This record gives sequence, structure tokens and C-alpha cells, in this order.
Amino acid sequence: MEKITVAVLRTQGGWRVMKDDRQIGEYDFRVDAEDAGLKLTRHNHLSGRDVELLVQTDGSHDVTPLRGWETVH
Repeated sequence: MEKITVAVLRTQGGWRVMKDDRQIGEYDFRVDAEDAGLKLTRHNHLSGRDVELLVQTDGSHDVTPLRGWETVH
């Protein structure tokens, strides 16, 4: 089974949550997109899937892994 990638990315005027290069949702605020990304990541993890969560850095095109999401409730 391949690793699932969930990404929270900045767009013009908002934030987007992607799962394996498919758009899952659009949000006005980063905190809302991160919350949705965390829920999606946790759901897939609890289903037994190997999953990673990437978040785009403000003002950059770089995405970095969000560590510790397993303990977020």
C-alpha cells in the first residue's frame, strides 16, 4: 500500500487541502484548512493507511511535513 499525502497549500485568496494531488476542499483561513487536513490525515491513519501531512510555509512555495499530528485530538 502506498503512502497517502495530504497537503495544505496556499492559493490566491485562501487555502486548499489536497489528497494525492486531488483537491478535497477550499478554505478562507489557514487554521480551517489545517484543521481539515489534520482530520483527513487522522482518519486515514486510523484506517490503517500510511499517511503524511504537508503544510506550505507562509510566503514560500516550500511544503514541510507537520510532525506530531498523531497526538492532536
